Amino acid sequence: HSMRFKYFTLILLFTCSAFVKAQTDTIGYIESPLQQQNIDTDDNIKTKLGVKFTLGGHTFRGSAFDNAHPLFGFGAGMYNIIDLNKKKSLKLQWELNLTFKGSKFAKPNDTSFSKISLSYFELPVYLSIKLSKNKLPAHLIVGAQLGYLFKSSITQGFGQYGEVKLNGLPFKSFDFSPAIGFRKELGSGISMQFTTKYGMVNIYTDKFDPTVDERYKGIYPVFKNGTHDVHNLSFELAFLF
Repeated sequence: HSMRFKYFTLILLFTCSAFVKAQTDTIGYIESPLQQQNIDTDDNIKTKLGVKFTLGGHTFRGSAFDNAHPLFGFGAGMYNIIDLNKKKSLKLQWELNLTFKGSKFAKPNDTSFSKISLSYFELPVYLSIKLSKNKLPAHLIVGAQLGYLFKSSITQGFGQYGEVKLNGLPFKSFDFSPAIGFRKELGSGISMQFTTKYGMVNIYTDKFDPTVDERYKGIYPVFKNGTHDVHNLSFELAFLF
């Protein structure tokens, strides 16, 4: 991805951090995760705000492209966890993330490659269920995610170096993904989280057809006609602060 989107990610992180600080300074019942105390009382703080960083393995599922391989991407954003009962065994967790995903494609018997890169704003919402009663418990998280695609491109090249061939690929703008995973508290307000997400929306459109747009002639992977489908599949490891 271009440098400007890396700068955009840094700006997003700065904004999220500033938002968390403003909330903890002005609202008495919101706890800063970095100052979290493991005190389970009725008077304990009922909500947490923080920032998160994500490493992900992403790929396409479906019949539109051949030889899809994992593409490693990253993400960043903010989260909010809200207690739903006094025992703190049930929580509502929502996030606002910027995620870079897509898929890589290797040509058989060739050192050349291509990759499709997708940039999403994503809003996951989970029900969090505590799995243990120890001081640093694990939580099962089950929910769904709405994603909005705001940038896409295809890159082709040799070895590790590639050139962007096309921008603004005509994928569908919105995706919806059921999600399941777990979150493990590590202490000092830090948690590790693993999630699996599968896009239910076929984001492929027939506008990829070279007879409709000649830019797609000779581009690898081959863009087939619109009777085929493409679904996002993601495995994400995140750290919540």
